[in-house]
Amino acid sequence: MKANNSLITYIESESIQSLDSGTLTSLKEALADIIACTIAGRNTKAAEIAKVFAVSQWGMGNSSLFLFPERLTPAGAAFVNATMANALDLDDGHRLTKGHPGAVIFPAVLAVAEDNNISGEEFLTALLIGYEVGIRAGIAAHLTRLDYHCTGSWGAVGAAAGVSYILGLKGRTIDHSLGNAEYFGAYSPMMRCIEHPSMLKDGINWGCMAGVSAAYLAKAGYTGIPSLFTLEEAEGLTNDLGKSYRVNELYYKPYACCRWAQPAIEAIREIQIRNILISENIKKIVIHTFTESAALSKEYPETTEEAQYNLLFPVAAFLSYGKVGPKQVLEHLNDPIILSMMDKITVVVDQKLNEAFPERALSMVKIVMQDGDTYQSDIIQARGDYDYPLNAEEKKEKFFWLTTPILGKESAKSLLESIQSLEHMKSIRELIPTIEA
Repeated sequence: MKANNSLITYIESESIQSLDSGTLTSLKEALADIIACTIAGRNTKAAEIAKVFAVSQWGMGNSSLFLFPERLTPAGAAFVNATMANALDLDDGHRLTKGHPGAVIFPAVLAVAEDNNISGEEFLTALLIGYEVGIRAGIAAHLTRLDYHCTGSWGAVGAAAGVSYILGLKGRTIDHSLGNAEYFGAYSPMMRCIEHPSMLKDGINWGCMAGVSAAYLAKAGYTGIPSLFTLEEAEGLTNDLGKSYRVNELYYKPYACCRWAQPAIEAIREIQIRNILISENIKKIVIHTFTESAALSKEYPETTEEAQYNLLFPVAAFLSYGKVGPKQVLEHLNDPIILSMMDKITVVVDQKLNEAFPERALSMVKIVMQDGDTYQSDIIQARGDYDYPLNAEEKKEKFFWLTTPILGKESAKSLLESIQSLEHMKSIRELIPTIEA
């Protein structure tokens, strides 16, 4: 069986002890962000359904569910927690993967780490491996396949990589694990879900469960195909493993909606910084954007998924309330102020913006007022990208914005402190009391 030896060596030998301080900080920021997003996702209908399903289909075990009392086997816990991690579309992403690595990798690594009672340092190492392999798998998937693939397809490979480290897999068994994950992953028609939003979203929960299962199967001797990293187009992607860290390239979302809608929100934010706008006096909004952004729903949403995979709703919510968060996409679906603002928006596809995608997601907005005054933004990218980042304080504010309403101020503060010192924990289970029901 053909194998990628540099990839196998990396998974066997990686350790956060060799990380520079900046990359370790990036890893902990990613962890804090995805934990906050998972907590915020607890109050969604999808989370409730996923929990009931997992309890009925997977046996009880040692792995915790966020803010639920049950403990399940690793595959079951990973499925539920991954559902929550992406439930509000607030989780991290990487531009070249066109998806969300953290939401599929973190729940997998956490569930298996807890089941095996590993240390905080080992957990962080497994999480790092998951990110580094998963992001490269996402890039490889889009280089080697024609379709646009959901995160659950390539994310399963990253999840399997992190789990393989925890399970102590070696040599060709690792490659079987990654091959299993690629084969079992959610090879899904992503653009159809963009056009028809549902709880399927990015296939993240299924990919997460598949990645966990793939590694356990490989450990038991279940053989897989050579992973996509053995393909000629993808081999070069692993040459810099352990030298250049893709976790430093993650983006973080300030708004609970698809990344493709967020440049338009930033464009409006730019106009508002320079001008005083009274939203009630707006006559027309024109969004110039790229094709994938324009493919987002423009209908009044009936579910939170339809609100998140929408171009007009988050823009209208931001213009109306200055926020696009859990409250807007869960409680304001029928808000007449937002719906009225949606009616004022038109969308134009711009070829120049198409040419920049996916390396950059860009939009430009023009606002026409009732008195004829017109305001136009520059061409703007989504805030939170690694080259247009949220600063450390903004990331912390996002963490507390999502966690405090559910955990309370003191528990949220304690959780963040635990994350920041996680490498000193003798057992990952020390983290669990802050996220249990």
